[in-house]
Amino acid sequence: VWQDILDSAITLYYFLIAWASMFLALGYAGEVAEAERVTARFARAAHDAELRSLRYQVNPHFLFNTLNSLSSLVIKGQPERAEEMIQNLSTFYRTSLASDPLADVSLAQEVELQKQYLAIEAVRFPERLKVIYNIDPVLEDVPVPALILQPLVENAIKHGVAQSTKKVVLAITAERMDDRMLISVSDDAVDSAPNFPSVSEGSGGGIG
Repeated sequence: VWQDILDSAITLYYFLIAWASMFLALGYAGEVAEAERVTARFARAAHDAELRSLRYQVNPHFLFNTLNSLSSLVIKGQPERAEEMIQNLSTFYRTSLASDPLADVSLAQEVELQKQYLAIEAVRFPERLKVIYNIDPVLEDVPVPALILQPLVENAIKHGVAQSTKKVVLAITAERMDDRMLISVSDDAVDSAPNFPSVSEGSGGGIG
């Protein structure tokens, strides 16, 4: 009898140990899962904040250049061109600031925004800038990140058109390649290539 009681006690003991271990393991797993969810939320929030920061840094940089150009037009006594630039600037900001910086837009909307931006730059460089668009109509409704083209177009203006002494053709192209979409921004300002600054770690000061 005592042997049976001892065996039962030992069996019950190990059963309780196993059950307690499983309970603790499940509780720990739940805490780990919750910690992972919290970490993921914080990571997502940090990522969203970074995207918003980048989005909001693009516009002031562009505004600074545009205001300098407006000042130059006023000093040169060209009020009509200055008024045209102000109207284009107003349209660009009305469209740009009305959208959610984290939301996707259609390719057609993104290209239209760049048309507004380039209309402003065309006032700055009326004799030097020519823009062509080659957008596959099938791709116009494809979603893309908002302002995905803006840094590329700005660089084409800054390092291509602004430094060139000849007419520059800037091309924005979107084409389908199998199940992917290839978007490119290019210019033919070859005479500015020797002046293109070299890039090294810690240089530039941009937000690329």
